[in-house]
Amino acid sequence: MQEIKGIKLATINCGIKYKNRDDVLLVKFDDKANVAGVFARSSFLAAPVTWCKEAIKNGQAKGLIVNSGNANSFTGEEGNASLLRVVEAAAQQLNCDKTDILMSSTGVIGEVLKDQKITDKLPTLTQKLTQNKESWINAAKAIMTTDLKAKYVSSTAKIGNKEVKINGIAKGSGMIAPNMATMLAYIFTDANINSEVLQQILSDITKRTFNAITVDSDQSTNDTVLIFATKTANNEEISDYNSKELNDFKEKLETLMLDLAKQIVIDGEGATKLIKITVNGANSEEACKNIAFNIANSPLVKTAIAGADPNWGRIVMAIGKSEEKVSQDQLAIKIGSFDIVKNGKIAPNYVEEPVHQYLKTDKINIDIIVGNNKTKFSVYTCDLTEDYIKINKDYRS
Repeated sequence: MQEIKGIKLATINCGIKYKNRDDVLLVKFDDKANVAGVFARSSFLAAPVTWCKEAIKNGQAKGLIVNSGNANSFTGEEGNASLLRVVEAAAQQLNCDKTDILMSSTGVIGEVLKDQKITDKLPTLTQKLTQNKESWINAAKAIMTTDLKAKYVSSTAKIGNKEVKINGIAKGSGMIAPNMATMLAYIFTDANINSEVLQQILSDITKRTFNAITVDSDQSTNDTVLIFATKTANNEEISDYNSKELNDFKEKLETLMLDLAKQIVIDGEGATKLIKITVNGANSEEACKNIAFNIANSPLVKTAIAGADPNWGRIVMAIGKSEEKVSQDQLAIKIGSFDIVKNGKIAPNYVEEPVHQYLKTDKINIDIIVGNNKTKFSVYTCDLTEDYIKINKDYRS
């Protein structure tokens, strides 16, 4: 992880749920950063999501505070009041207006956040603010819940003749499905891009990254992706989404976001395999996406892959339950490099044993053709193992 000028980070243990690890992250921007965000679309939005959706309307942020262990979701007015006390205390520490502070929470739903545990530690947390490789990694660790691994990635891009930096951290392991997933992701860049263009870029790329993953088909109440631009790279401000100078930045940002999304999937609760499902040829890209998600969310498909069982009939079933119009005569299914179905029938030279061996690997590709249209969509998922049940039955204990 590289340093990005204009940012300081710190983490601390506040004892919200976890006793032996940091559970609160504070990020401070030396000068206000431009900001954009995408959020959960659940009918029950957590207090921090509602706050952030309103706060980012001014397009700028001075600070970000994130806690793990408690989602502060489905907590009503008590939850709103708890959030407000944290935000106001953070604003006092960073000497800014409360609307310049963004907040996220992740963890157990239905329990009011014990805000004093955070506010009591804020002065110490503020004194710890710094930036180096370790501070970025510590930030990724502090926002984890059932995650087994911290998720972070760093990249560079060109805007005109200026090199700009991009760092990203994320958390997510279970309750993962669009739109988006029980995930938090924060992206930081020193590029000078105005907030309106940042919003367009983030919304577009999210469709093919964070909104193209699933672990268990369950959507969260707290999903948040925020991107902050400190403007410290001193490139000429980008205020046009279609500017050619943005091409490399968009490409590198999409690669970074997809990397984080894949890290979430492969860290899915109990997961052992990363599965990419690509559907081609349906009547629209949305139809391809629907078919792909029906396959990716099928417990029967996911358990078969967990057991390295080439039970391709389950894939056919999942395609059918999508209720999309497909041409059976054109249906083709390929697992890895092996043809399974061609022209709507089992491939003439299909042999099961090599496919069984391929499914024992930790990266699986499934490619499907359902028609002759020039449409395509890829979804990323993982296998479903006994450990998923073990982790979730014991989650609150």
